[in-house]
Amino acid sequence: MARSFRKRSIVAGPRGGGWRSTALRASALGLAPALTLGAVAGGVYVAKSTSEEPVTSVVASDTPFTVTGHGNGHGRGMGQWGAYGYAKDQGWAAERILGHFYGGTTLGQLEDAQISVRIQGQDDKGLDVYSDAGAVVAGKQVAPGEGVHLTPIPGGGANVVVTSGCAGDVLWQDATDHPWVDPIDLAPDRPANEHLKFCGSDASYRGSLGVALDGVAPRTVNVANIDDYLLGVVPAESRADWADTGGAEALRAQAVAARSYAAAENRETYARTCDTQSCQVYTGSANEDPRTTDAVRSTTGMVLTKDNEVVPAEFSSSTGGHTAGGEFPAVEDLGDSASPHHDWSVTMTAGDIGSAFGVGELQSIEVTSRNNFGTDGGRATAVKVVGTTGTAEVTGAQARTKLKLRSDWFTITEGVTVPDAPEHDPGQADPDDPIGTNPGSPIDEKYREIGGPGSTLGAPIGPELMLPSEAGKFRMYEKGTIVWTETLGAQVIDGNVIREVLPGSGSSDREGVEQPVR
Repeated sequence: MARSFRKRSIVAGPRGGGWRSTALRASALGLAPALTLGAVAGGVYVAKSTSEEPVTSVVASDTPFTVTGHGNGHGRGMGQWGAYGYAKDQGWAAERILGHFYGGTTLGQLEDAQISVRIQGQDDKGLDVYSDAGAVVAGKQVAPGEGVHLTPIPGGGANVVVTSGCAGDVLWQDATDHPWVDPIDLAPDRPANEHLKFCGSDASYRGSLGVALDGVAPRTVNVANIDDYLLGVVPAESRADWADTGGAEALRAQAVAARSYAAAENRETYARTCDTQSCQVYTGSANEDPRTTDAVRSTTGMVLTKDNEVVPAEFSSSTGGHTAGGEFPAVEDLGDSASPHHDWSVTMTAGDIGSAFGVGELQSIEVTSRNNFGTDGGRATAVKVVGTTGTAEVTGAQARTKLKLRSDWFTITEGVTVPDAPEHDPGQADPDDPIGTNPGSPIDEKYREIGGPGSTLGAPIGPELMLPSEAGKFRMYEKGTIVWTETLGAQVIDGNVIREVLPGSGSSDREGVEQPVR
C-alpha cells in the first residue's frame, strides 16, 4: 500500500466453613452442574496421605466462585462505548474524543491510499466471483453475471476459468501473471452493481479480488481504496444506530481510529491486514450503512500520527471506566457509564477453574499484580493458580482467555455473591418498579406471572447473574430464587433450601461487590 501523509485481588483459597451437600432437587431441574449446590462436607476435600506424603487441601470441585469485573475487551486506546457516552451526553466532537483516548498524537492526512485485506473465510480455497456489471480478468472483459474462477500457481500468477454463470459451461480459460479480478471501473466509491460478489454467498466487495499462495496454501485478497474499505469496517466494529441517539461524533472518531489502525498494519507479504477481529472486522460492502458512510466520508484521509508515523490506534468495546495504558496514556473513561458491560458478574466452579488452567483440583487462585489504573487496583497483570497437579502463573490477559471473561479487569470471590447494582442498572430493583424490569427476560416474566413483589418470593435483592459456564441465568429474591435454562425454562427454587446451600445470601448480609465491547 502506498502511504503518505502530511501533518495537520483477587484472593480465593480453601475455606473451612464450606458448602453443605444438599440435592436442592437440582437433578430434577437439570441444573447440575450448572448451578453448584452440592459439595464434599466442609467444602474442602482432604486427600488421603500415603506414607510420608503431605496432606493436601483442595477446594471442592463444585464450590462456586463469583467473578466480577469491568469492561469488555483489552481496554487499550479508545473505548467505543466511552466515545458514544462522551458524544451523546457531553457533546464532544470526534477530535476531542480522539485527543482524550490517544494522548500524544496529532491528526494527519493520508493521501491516495489503498489497503490489501486477507479474506480469512476464503482461506485454502480458490476464488469464484462475478459482478452484475461485468469484470476484467487477464486483460479481458467478462460479461455481467459470468463466473470467474482463479487458482493461484507458484510464481505469483493464476489459472483462469470463465463460465456461464457461476457454475455453467466453460467459456474460456487461460493463465495470467496478474492474479486479480478487477471491477469494470477501478475508481473508488463505485455503485453496488459494479462490486465483485462471491459465488454462492453473494458477499460483495469494492475494489479488486485476487489470489496468492501462503507457502502452498491459497489465500484470497481484496485490494480497495482505504475509505472504500472503511465503509465495510465501521458498521461492523460499531453501532450505526448511535447516530440516531446523539452519537454521530463517536462514529466519526471510530472512522479515524479504524483508518489509522489499518494504515499502520503490515501483516503479510500478500496482505497488509485481515478481515477478522484479529485485525479489525471487515464485512465487505453488503452491510454498509448510510450513517457510518457519512462518518467515513466526513473524515476522509484523517489519521492519528506520532513522530511523523501513522499510529496503530487500537480500540475496544468498553473500558469499564478506565483505559489500560500501553501505547497511549491510561485515562479515566467517564463516557463508559453508557456501556452495558461497564460492570459485569459471572459464576463458575472450582472445577471449571482447575480445568481451565490444567492444574488438577483447585487449591487457590489469586491475582498477584495489577496495573493500578482504575478502581480495585486495576486490571490483573499476573495471576497464580495452584492445583493438585501443578501451578499456573499467567498474565491477566491469559487468565481472561482461559476463563472466558469479558476483560482482564476482574476479581474472584469464593461463593455466590449478589452485586450491589448501580443506581440506574436495569437489572436491579427500582423503587418505582419493584419487579426490576429486564425487557424480554424469562426470569422477569416468571416473576410477574407468580405475582411479583406480592408473591412468596418477595422483592428482588440483586440483578440477574449467569450460571457457571453460561448454562443459564438466576436471580435472587428475599425468599427464594428463579433459575432459567434454555431446556427447562424458568423455575422457582424454594427460599429455605437456597439459604441452606448459599450461606449469606439473604439481603441483610450479602457481600457488596462492584457492579458492573474486542
